[in-house]
Amino acid sequence: MEIKKLKDINEYSSQSVNPSKSPDIVFEVYSVPSHADNKPEYLRGDEIGSTKVVIEEGDILLCKINPRINRVWVVDKSSEHLSVASSEWIVVRSKENNPEYLAWYFRSDGFKTRMNSGLTGIGGSLTRAQPKRVADYPVPIRERKEQDEIVLVLNKVNKIIDSRKEQLEQMDNLIKSRFVEMFGDPLSNPMGWEEVVITELCEKICGGGTPSKSHPEYFVGRIPWVSPKDMKSMVIRDSQDHITEEAIKNSSTKIIPENSVLMVIRSGILKHTLPVAINAVPVTINQDMKAFIPGKKILTTFLMNYFKAIEPDVLSGVRGVTADNIDFKDFQKRLVILPPIEIQKQFANFVQQVNKLKIEVQKSLDEAQVLFDSLMQEYFE
Repeated sequence: MEIKKLKDINEYSSQSVNPSKSPDIVFEVYSVPSHADNKPEYLRGDEIGSTKVVIEEGDILLCKINPRINRVWVVDKSSEHLSVASSEWIVVRSKENNPEYLAWYFRSDGFKTRMNSGLTGIGGSLTRAQPKRVADYPVPIRERKEQDEIVLVLNKVNKIIDSRKEQLEQMDNLIKSRFVEMFGDPLSNPMGWEEVVITELCEKICGGGTPSKSHPEYFVGRIPWVSPKDMKSMVIRDSQDHITEEAIKNSSTKIIPENSVLMVIRSGILKHTLPVAINAVPVTINQDMKAFIPGKKILTTFLMNYFKAIEPDVLSGVRGVTADNIDFKDFQKRLVILPPIEIQKQFANFVQQVNKLKIEVQKSLDEAQVLFDSLMQEYFE
């Protein structure tokens, strides 16, 4: 393996075009998506007035602007139209190397660290990587045959990971479908269930808080301190950060009993997703979250899935002030459908059976992810 600088393998040469001066040519602009996967959005660029650079099939695009930095895409779309890259991308072309091999390297933790270490401001909270600096970053170059073998292995493992994620998503959709089948649309309430204000159905609704960062000893405890970054599954058993009993005594965060419903109320993720989860263990939460402790008339499983069922309606009201957030004063006034507890239990039993299957799929996903991470480290670190 030979280590080269990115600029030494990059054969890219820009061919600038100006759409406003080429009215007879149809352009497709590769633009970075606001969320989800790495796949760029394709925009018709017939009326774009600024100069753009032509890209070819096999070119590699590195996003250079936060918060979407480190997204990587290999141009694989052949078109009768001329394709150009938006200014959010750094373009790499290296025909002697497998572009997918280079793309996997650009997604590695080591390369991500380099990209994030050299960011500069471009106004407001936006930062970006400087192409001239990125050009000096090292790239491990192997024989083409070895590159092809590495791509084959990584693609296979990644396909397994994607398959397991799809299975989990299908199971989540199955639960959502079962909810609507049993209870109808929770907003229009076609089945005529009793409706009760959220605050009356909960024993308590708790906010969170952050212990003083001037006391680093507060953050070396064993009590999970859940924040939006932990809300990636519907069951929370642990968190990235932990605090001490002393931290709880000296801050606004409190112990949330297990089997409560946790919800993110302030985060950029609320642009497209309402994260909710049930905590399987006692936890604390930060100020960007709320915890609902259900009363005797409503089951935790039902309440969490009710929140997911009304997700589009909740997100439609999200407003941005200093951050995207839910107007929680209004949210607490919402009416919740309240089917008889026995019917709620039937739904909870169904969810329990699906969750048993999800545990097995999640285990397989975790194993595949561990394998993938170890391979990435072996090949690129």
